[in-house]
Amino acid sequence: MKFWSNSDVPSPGGVIPELRLLAAVLQRAIHDFIGGEGDVREGARSWLMDDEPTDAPLSFRFICEALDLDVNSLRTAIGRQADAQVREFAAAEAAS
Repeated sequence: MKFWSNSDVPSPGGVIPELRLLAAVLQRAIHDFIGGEGDVREGARSWLMDDEPTDAPLSFRFICEALDLDVNSLRTAIGRQADAQVREFAAAEAAS
């Protein structure tokens, strides 16, 4: 895991602020992919699903590594959630 921080002392909850920021970036991208539309959704899809160099700053892989998350498992889970969202939307449209 790449670990870096501008602070030698973790915050009161034991979470390093930089890791909270990385988690927030990841959460926003997932939200934009699952619930977004148009360019917002496509940009999030590209960032989440396309491979980039692992050392690219703030790439999906970099953030997963910093947060100690498995890239492939997370991609699979995100894809499943997006598929479920599409099916739910289609069912709601068919019912109306």
